[in-house]
Amino acid sequence: MSVDQGRGVGVLEDPLTNKGTAFTEEERSELGLLGLLPDVVETLEQQVRRRYQAYQEQPTDVARHVNLRALQDTNEMLFYRLVADHIEEMLPILYTPTVGLACQRFSEIYRRPRGLFIGYPDRDRIPDILRNRPRREVDVIVVTDGQRVLGLGDQGIGGMGIPIGKLSLYTALGGIDPARTLPVLLDVGTDNAGLLEDPMYLGWRHRRITGADYDDFVDRFVRAVRAELPSVLLQWEDFATSHALPILERYRDQLLSFNGIGRQVSAVGRPDYVY
Repeated sequence: MSVDQGRGVGVLEDPLTNKGTAFTEEERSELGLLGLLPDVVETLEQQVRRRYQAYQEQPTDVARHVNLRALQDTNEMLFYRLVADHIEEMLPILYTPTVGLACQRFSEIYRRPRGLFIGYPDRDRIPDILRNRPRREVDVIVVTDGQRVLGLGDQGIGGMGIPIGKLSLYTALGGIDPARTLPVLLDVGTDNAGLLEDPMYLGWRHRRITGADYDDFVDRFVRAVRAELPSVLLQWEDFATSHALPILERYRDQLLSFNGIGRQVSAVGRPDYVY
């Protein structure tokens, strides 16, 4: 039986439309939510106080990171209000340095999908994968291959924590609509022996693709992005320097693009910018 995304459980399962206990009586009636929520109608402020208490009760920074990510995956309005109200306290938990620990334990703490995982074995189906994105309209993509995550080195598929975290900051601090962002992980394998031997590892169990095969894979990805989302801003994040600079040079005049390493970049039809 299909779920109507605009009513009932469908509303509650979409983190961009779910307001939880903040739905009013009128909204509950109109959206088919009667009986699906507790009786009390809370204000957003009341929800924030309750979630902040749950956050404070977490025993470690990684547990607090997981707590925030779980909230983001269920109620983004509440998530961003909570983060905004406690930005100085939560910034190191949401992103650096705690996100590095979360990347190392990505497979262990994985709960719900977010963004797109594009694996090398699916290199012939990248356009199809892009068309499976959760939202049609995308303004910003942050993509990584997980090879140089912060100061931790090769984290393979665990590098997905970086695009997710980075885009969360762009919304919390820059006001970008979270519905128009897309984190992407290019899974080209990993040279991290510990991950390859870990039975819980969720990525492609293969040594990293290199050379012409790697370049061709990245080129297929860029061509698919240009065809599907020609106006998108594509940010390259935490690629090894040996790949990051050539990638930027290769595609800097093909689409609006920059790399998080801080180098000057250019966009089609626009002057150079420094990030």
